[in-house]
Amino acid sequence: KLDKNLLLLYTGLERTAHDIAKSFIHKLQTSKKSHILEIANFVKEGEKLLLHGDSDNFGRLLHESWLEKKSLSPLITNSSIDRIYNSALHKGALGGKLLGAGGGGFFLFYVPFFKQKSFIKHFDKLITIPFSFTDEKSNILLRNFNS
Repeated sequence: KLDKNLLLLYTGLERTAHDIAKSFIHKLQTSKKSHILEIANFVKEGEKLLLHGDSDNFGRLLHESWLEKKSLSPLITNSSIDRIYNSALHKGALGGKLLGAGGGGFFLFYVPFFKQKSFIKHFDKLITIPFSFTDEKSNILLRNFNS
């Protein structure tokens, strides 16, 4: 179910991950709030939800983790990214988060399968990357998308 409900969306925004990561490393090390502990708790909670087959709440947990990630640095998001994210929620995503350091690149969204067709159509200017989980290492499968 999780595999069916996740979409990878390329924002079309390029960024320098090193500079963005550098902007929040100091905060991770010196903040009174333990962001690392919070992130670890998201992982534990996500694992628990998935083991119980509760993938919809896993999608909602992605939203909470995105809010936490955004609090690390103002460079993680910008008005374009916020517009994409808010539009995704409006079009049926239960949650999502920008992968990597932030600032651009790829969003992973949890969108219930029955809402995906209109979701993808709405984001027709962005690239949706088909993927699925496997027990093997990363593989790129070439498909003929015209057939």
